[in-house]
This record gives sequence, C-alpha cells and structure tokens, in this order.
Amino acid sequence: MINKKIGIIGCGNMGEAIFSRLAQVVEKSTSLMVSEMNTARRDELMGKYRIIVEIDNNLVVKYSDVIILAVKPKDIDGVLKQEICCGVSPKKLLISIAAGITIKHIEKIVGKDVPVIRVMPNMPAIIGEAISTISSGTSVKKEHMDIAREIFSMVGEVIEIDEKSVDAVTAISGSGPAYFYYLIEALIDAAGKLKIERKTAERLVIKTAVGSIKLLDALKEGPDALRRRITSKGGTTDAAVKIFDRKKFKNIVQDATAAACRRSKELSKG
Repeated sequence: MINKKIGIIGCGNMGEAIFSRLAQVVEKSTSLMVSEMNTARRDELMGKYRIIVEIDNNLVVKYSDVIILAVKPKDIDGVLKQEICCGVSPKKLLISIAAGITIKHIEKIVGKDVPVIRVMPNMPAIIGEAISTISSGTSVKKEHMDIAREIFSMVGEVIEIDEKSVDAVTAISGSGPAYFYYLIEALIDAAGKLKIERKTAERLVIKTAVGSIKLLDALKEGPDALRRRITSKGGTTDAAVKIFDRKKFKNIVQDATAAACRRSKELSKG
C-alpha cells in the first residue's frame, strides 16, 4: 500500500486516469492532491470526485512526497521553472509522463540531486489496462522505482526500461492503440464494401477484435500460432493472408513504426 502523499499536476485524460485509480486506495483528503488550471475542468473534477482541486501548483509541490507531472509537453518548462523548482528537493520524487521530455532535460532545471522518473503510459490507462514503461534518473534509488511501479500498476502493467528505448516504446505501445483502431476502421469499411450494414459491421469487427485479443492473452500461444490455427490451406483466411503478404503488410507496419520512432526523437526535448 502506498504510504506517501501524492500530488498530480495536470488532470487531463491521463492525469485523471491515474488520479481515479489512486483515489480508490489512498485517502483523498490527506494523501492525494491534484491541481488543474482549466476552470471548467477543475469544476468537473470536483463534482465528480468530491475533492478540492487546487489552482496553485506550488501547494501540490509543497505538501506532496511524490509529484506526478501530467501537464502537456508544451507547458512543462514553465511549470518546472516557475513552480517545481521552488519546492522540490532530494527528499521528493518527481515523476513525469510528459511525452518527449527527457530526464536529462528535467534534471537540468530541477537539479540532478532530485530523483526523477520518466513514465510512458498509454491510452488504455483510462480503463486500467495500460502498459507503462518506467525509466530512472541520476538520483533514483530502488525505493523510488518501487513507488513508481506501485502507482502505475494501478492503471495497468509496468515494465522497467532504459530511457534510450523510450522513442521506440512510443512508436509501439504509445501510438500502438491508434494502429489497432485504424485496422478496425479499415475492417468496418471493408465490411461496408461487402454490403454489410454499418452498425452490424461495427459490432462484428469490434467483438472480433476484443475476442481475438482475449483469446491471445488466455492461451499464451503467440499470434503466429493462433493465426496458423485459423488459416487452412486454400481456405478463406488463407486467401486474405496471401493478399496481405503480396502487399507486404509486415513491411508497411515496420516502416510505419520506424517513422513514429523517428518523429518521437525529433520531438524530444533533452
């Protein structure tokens, strides 16, 4: 059980996902603080969770042992320089989920003696099904990593990686949900070409996607093994897979993820 006072600065989709899960296991009034600058969003959160949402980030920094930075990347420098620096110390743990912002960049502003951990969660955190990676900074100790792992296990699975792999992770698990949604869109459109009514097509494709992933997770056989079990030589699936191979589907996926990785590196601030 987490026994630290946790503060979350920024409460967009990801910040709320983390907050809502933590609120189930820690005392909101004494061990959990959150700040949000947008007035309408702040009112929405206070009504939904019955908690005071601060407008002053300095208060969150002052009274928290663990500070989770969930602000937009474009806003992080201002928050770090104007608010975090004023109250952060080596006794506090700073966790950033801001995409493209390196640990080195954060340490340049707050100092290398402050423990900094970088986390890359993905969109399924909203329903507690994320896969998050955590990477450690210069002054991070095992106890800090344990705290980060415990916090982010609230929104899914956690894997520890070297920060140099974050751009590749961004291309796979960070952007990955969008690739699956894109494939689902394409299958729904294809169903329409086959004269299947739109609502029926959506239900068929979505349930097929959900069921296939659940089966993959349950059987632990690997996607290639399950694909072969469905694909009878000369059958309908075989006909489709041959088109995928002829069009070099795997090459397309590799080129796309390589492009995402390159773009992540271009956007990184470090």
